[in-house]
Amino acid sequence: MNRLSVVAAAAGLAIVAFTAPSFAQQFSYPASATVGSADFNQGPEQQKVSTYRKIASEVALLRYRAALKLTAAQERYWPAAASALRALSRQNELNETVVRRYAPAVKPLIASLNDEQRQVAMGLAAQAGLAQYAALF
Repeated sequence: MNRLSVVAAAAGLAIVAFTAPSFAQQFSYPASATVGSADFNQGPEQQKVSTYRKIASEVALLRYRAALKLTAAQERYWPAAASALRALSRQNELNETVVRRYAPAVKPLIASLNDEQRQVAMGLAAQAGLAQYAALF
């Protein structure tokens, strides 16, 4: 899949994601699908699923960022938080140990949020299946 088709697919998924808020969370993947630099070693079907998984993860991050309505001062915390959320999305299994590994990168952003933004963040965490780990952030 060349860059142009990936961008086109991402744009199409972004449209779907903004009209169907839970799309990225409902996207299903085979248990064998992994995301990372080894994608090119996978078979065509797994490579396709991994690409879709990456795109779905990026679309979810776009949705989260838009929903939080970050201020200019809060934007500086976003890159680290987004990187941690990407890493969490690549995990085959989420547990407290895994979440604790990435939580420090998200904490500064969470600490900078106002009450309304925190409510939105908690709702997003619940949608992403992270509600039980919210206290770690």
